[in-house]
Amino acid sequence: MSWTVRSELTGNPDIIRLSASMLDRRESDCHEFVAIKSRPEIRQRVWERRRYTPWEAFPLGLVMAVLDAVEFEDADVDATVTRVLDDNRSPVHPGAARWIRHACRTYAETAESLAAELAHSGVELLPERNPRIVQSVSSTELRAMTAWGRWYSTPDGHLVEFRRMRTRRSTGRPDGAATIAMAYVAATGGQALNPRDVYREIPVPVHRDLPRVDRVRVVEVGLTDGGAKVLIDLAPGEVRQAYLTTVRPVASGLLAGARRAPGHDCAECKLRDSCDDLVHLPGLLGLRDRGTHRRVWSVTTARRYQICPAQEHMHDLYLPTEEPHSVAAKRGLVVHRWLEAAHARRPARACTPEDLPDPGAPDLGLAGAILSREDYREARPYLLRHLDVCPLRGPDLVTDVRPEPKVAVYDPSSDVVVVSYPDLLRRVNGRLVYREQKSAATFRGITEDNALELVPQLALAVCLVADGAFGPGGGLVELEQLTPAGADLLTFDTAAPDVVTRARAALTQVTTAWHRDTTFAPNPGAWCRFCPVSRWCESAATADGDPSRLVVDGLVIDPSSGEVLEESPAPGTRANAIAASFTETPEDDIPPY
Repeated sequence: MSWTVRSELTGNPDIIRLSASMLDRRESDCHEFVAIKSRPEIRQRVWERRRYTPWEAFPLGLVMAVLDAVEFEDADVDATVTRVLDDNRSPVHPGAARWIRHACRTYAETAESLAAELAHSGVELLPERNPRIVQSVSSTELRAMTAWGRWYSTPDGHLVEFRRMRTRRSTGRPDGAATIAMAYVAATGGQALNPRDVYREIPVPVHRDLPRVDRVRVVEVGLTDGGAKVLIDLAPGEVRQAYLTTVRPVASGLLAGARRAPGHDCAECKLRDSCDDLVHLPGLLGLRDRGTHRRVWSVTTARRYQICPAQEHMHDLYLPTEEPHSVAAKRGLVVHRWLEAAHARRPARACTPEDLPDPGAPDLGLAGAILSREDYREARPYLLRHLDVCPLRGPDLVTDVRPEPKVAVYDPSSDVVVVSYPDLLRRVNGRLVYREQKSAATFRGITEDNALELVPQLALAVCLVADGAFGPGGGLVELEQLTPAGADLLTFDTAAPDVVTRARAALTQVTTAWHRDTTFAPNPGAWCRFCPVSRWCESAATADGDPSRLVVDGLVIDPSSGEVLEESPAPGTRANAIAASFTETPEDDIPPY
């Protein structure tokens, strides 16, 4: 693995400590971030005072603290949860506290079930306080691999079990690189003399005379839904072979860096200030100060915060959610999937009627490989209307077509990494055009006069283009609205000062309160019935009323379909945010645990 220290960094690149969970990262994620994070001796040449989150940002860490006391001190689960929450240095949000208690109870019950299953085969497991670590030390380099979770072994040490905790349910695969890496640490790793040394000492002092391991298990435990899945139950020799063929190539690719993909990782990356791929746009959000610490913001952040600050915060903590699965949300996802595939064709070409055969046809064309026949049947009326406003139509020259990219920029004035997901970027006669697309059963009354305020994606897009996120020269921002009855296209020119002024004001309005908030108090109402994190909120309203209708500021929504039944003459920002929450799909941001 070859990795060169950039001039703005200093330190020893030959000391590597790779966490097995990092191997779960997707090909589209930033490899450079992993390469740097896995080299603990690398640091910035220019010292930067780290500003810490003024609340507990890692609830799973408190779950670990509780389970340590339960397993090694025979402490009561509920009493220990109360003590750990009370003693924690950083404030714990009430929603997080509720989930932590649930997670600890769930793990304790699951551990009992696992113990009973193993007892049937005469196996007893004991918890290990000290984690295991694989280290390779030479005169020129040190390589280490760690696995963060719960450790167990039989009294004779011949069976070692590693349990990976998942916030909701088990999602790992037996053939996944991360899973095999965890098994490899269990099969070949030494046991740390002190658990605190694993992430503090280089190299880590370990016990030298451990018993020979004959059997390795990797088990994932879901802390919300309960249950456990045995992913690996193998002999060490089989684990080693799987490691060589599966893990080593993936790890080498990640540690070599090379591929950069700006996104959420940028907030904690040591290259943030100098990365050529992360555009800096001072003043993008129009905020007056740098807040309490570095944060990540997207339009989805704004939408959740407008509905309820507590909802946004619990999402940010990766607490398990129950996202609404409405007809409108599913249709929007299907429409987007087809458009992304159509606009990704090379050479790029406009969508035509021939691309949309009858749903009963033997060959569904482009849809056949990506959609079910029923989903295609539901989406086709909207896609037919798209033909009239397809962004790849001429007669002007269309180049640099990028469907569904992830865009991230950094606003150093507010210390916020801003992440955006345009539906399509392209250049028309050399000028950038940023398009957003929405589908609905009927037109929502979004016009040029109110779109920047009602659709925050547009306000953000205008400011990104105007501030040079995609290079000099400005450009256009479009909103494509599709219904079965027709299509409508709104266009905003970032060269118009009044357009940028309106967009900036709208953007600042949806970020100011969030940027200053440190408590994220709940804002209960009728919408709590459909909140994806309401099970963790003690303040969630149990509103009565017609379950088939949700009325907010005069806006009437059908929760089952996600469609707006009645428009409001002047819906507030919360009403529009709630309506959007029923139709928009979650952002592609997967927690590493």
